[in-house]
Amino acid sequence: MFKQLTNNKGATFALAIMLLFIATSFITYYCLSYQSQIKTYNSLELANVRATINLLEKIGSK
Repeated sequence: MFKQLTNNKGATFALAIMLLFIATSFITYYCLSYQSQIKTYNSLELANVRATINLLEKIGSK
């Protein structure tokens, strides 16, 4: 194992695996952040729609 790390091909392979892990982690973090943001926007939209419906019902009942 140590010979592969000191070898150029072994070092390149280890570097490629580390780069793949970092890139995958970044992409996963980005996707999870995006999903969380979309969930927040959807819940805010539903709250505003409900508030608008309640306001229109209140105005209509007068």
